[in-house]
Amino acid sequence: MTHFDEFMAVTNLLGRAANLLDAVRLEEWVECFTDDGRYYILSRENYERKLPLRLFQCDNKNMLHDRVLSLRKANVVNIHRDQHVTGVPQLSRNADGTWSANSGYAVYTTDQGGISSLFGVGTYQDRIRFENGQPLFVERTVIADTFSIPNMLSTPI
Repeated sequence: MTHFDEFMAVTNLLGRAANLLDAVRLEEWVECFTDDGRYYILSRENYERKLPLRLFQCDNKNMLHDRVLSLRKANVVNIHRDQHVTGVPQLSRNADGTWSANSGYAVYTTDQGGISSLFGVGTYQDRIRFENGQPLFVERTVIADTFSIPNMLSTPI
């Protein structure tokens, strides 16, 4: 696989992840991660101050599976649809063969009455590794500029 092929595959992973969340295909979204893949959401303030408190933390793929199962079976959340708008990613290939990707995001939510509103904005910081020729998230860190999220944070951003 050429450098360009990897670049395109990483770009496709970023788009696929957003589209799977918008389609509420959470089980498939989890498969975008390596087995040891981590997913974190933290406020911009905590990120910049290097404070460890996270709004959401899953330290491996099994924890992500558990979170999705909890959303499907146990938690009753407000019924809504999300729509992600992501910026053009800045991609770089690291010396160890992984890729780094940074991109902005905005998430809009639409309630059952058809009213859409801005849910939050921020930045994705990703580290991606190829396994069996496929790019997967080793770590996805969501840095939320919108710290006071207007509704319950139930689904991944």
